[in-house]
Amino acid sequence: MNINKQQGASVLEFTIVIPVLLMFIVLVSEVGILFYTLNTLTKTTQDAARYMSESKSEFVIRKPIAESLLKYGNVTNTAPSLLPNGATEINSTITDEGTHIQIVVTYQHDLIMGTALGALTSLSTGGTVGFGNTFNLTASSTMRFAQ
Repeated sequence: MNINKQQGASVLEFTIVIPVLLMFIVLVSEVGILFYTLNTLTKTTQDAARYMSESKSEFVIRKPIAESLLKYGNVTNTAPSLLPNGATEINSTITDEGTHIQIVVTYQHDLIMGTALGALTSLSTGGTVGFGNTFNLTASSTMRFAQ
């Protein structure tokens, strides 16, 4: 067999394999960032619930501070938000359930690649698999009041 006749085959194989490889790399990165964001959201929800559970009598006073904890990770509103666009896209519900405090937080996570990843997935699967460019992440925490 002549090696010169095989040179075009490797270029053709590379052009077939590279889109799938790139899609896999981007998908793994997106999933990693998604899990990191969910972990940050869960941790900040637990911190806010722990703060709110310290005193039931100060529920009204502590609620805005807990909302600041959810968005910024501290009690002042001066720091940058913990999550990308977190100050505007975090929806939180803080409720007093008698002996417990419950905090439910929803965050709309935008994919880095946006609609491009969904279009690439639809293209590579023939339109049978596709997804949007956002995911709603939800974290909740329930703690008993200390006093």
